[in-house]
Amino acid sequence: MRAINNLMRLVLPLILIMGFAFNGYAQDLLLEEEEQPQEENNCIPENLTTPWDSLANKPLNQDIRLVYNFGYEYFKNQSYKEALPYLWKVYLHDSSKYARAAVRKIADIYYLRGNVDSTLIICYRGLQQFPDMIRLHYYAGALQNRLGKFRCAIPHFEKLVESDSNNVNYVKTLAFLYFKADDERAVKYQERVTQLEPDNLEESERYAQYMNHFYGEGADLKIRKEAYLKDPENVDLAYKYAKVAVNSGAYEDAIEPISKVIEKKPTKAAYLLRAEAYESLNKNFKAINDYKAILKMDPKDVDIMLRISVNYRLENEFSKAEYWIKKALATKPGYGLAYITLGELYEAAVPYCQQQLKRKKTAYEDKLVYQKAYEAYKKAEKDPAFRSKARKKQEIIKPFIPTQEDVFMHKHDKIHSPCYQWIID
Repeated sequence: MRAINNLMRLVLPLILIMGFAFNGYAQDLLLEEEEQPQEENNCIPENLTTPWDSLANKPLNQDIRLVYNFGYEYFKNQSYKEALPYLWKVYLHDSSKYARAAVRKIADIYYLRGNVDSTLIICYRGLQQFPDMIRLHYYAGALQNRLGKFRCAIPHFEKLVESDSNNVNYVKTLAFLYFKADDERAVKYQERVTQLEPDNLEESERYAQYMNHFYGEGADLKIRKEAYLKDPENVDLAYKYAKVAVNSGAYEDAIEPISKVIEKKPTKAAYLLRAEAYESLNKNFKAINDYKAILKMDPKDVDIMLRISVNYRLENEFSKAEYWIKKALATKPGYGLAYITLGELYEAAVPYCQQQLKRKKTAYEDKLVYQKAYEAYKKAEKDPAFRSKARKKQEIIKPFIPTQEDVFMHKHDKIHSPCYQWIID
């Protein structure tokens, strides 16, 4: 508690004394996350009494206005110790506007001096008498949040926003408090923040994060798009929009922003994202071009070589697909994923060639191609990282490879059709 008190003495500006202009530091004070235990059922201090309460039993022999003026003069001159007795007398003996003014000044003093417990006591006592007193709601909400009791802070900031819905710091803080409480009203109030600060990219980003958190990935697509359209030359906004678009299945929408990113900042991540969008749009040759651009950055990236192979396979360019697999294996001998990709290439060739040859049944040479796929999976099994996957692949394809009877019946038959020429060579 002493550490908190000392910190508050250092950071709270004296501007609080005369006015209500403390919005400038509100965000720093209130948006800082605190990883502290929550005691949400104990918001109001159990004991609201103070030693000053004894003054209530002593008669006030002077006019209430005069007593208040004495206290106010001391307060104005920052003689807080001298001001307190007068202000407490006014608060304890009056129930009108002087009590209201006195309780505000008492709260100011305790808050400025960093007396956390005393501030909370006077705030909650004052709010019992003056429930709409905004200054007290601010102090109570600010301190509860700093103490880690963010749920205790919420009602106070609800009151603050109710009093001034255009105060961006109030709205921003309430949105964040709701977010910490896992209350989806955070989205509503963060949206209001973006309306109050339409050019604040950081708050737009936070709004998108809240949308994702409460409504699932992709819920922020519209927000990302709007932010990008406001500043289409902003690489960061363009990339985030493109990424959300791809993750949401809006692949066509992703092409323009990610292409702008690549023009300005051609990174591997950007090329990968655009390649993924192209693949999903069945624009495999464009994806290949992006993968080749990545290889110029890192010529030994075997996984990119295999992605190129897969895209050639999808275009039935089997010979080129095989070339990139062999290139990957030459770069990284024994790589299990390369052998799995090779096996899948052989598997894909069979139905394609059957269609080309107008073959309605599986011929012996087709089974021989499946045999080559099986052998590729056997090699992949030697790589521990892909052993499990390779074994599953073998189990699936085993019924399609030649049986002993097939081999006996076709002793000298080999793969011979032109469609399989790339395998024969």
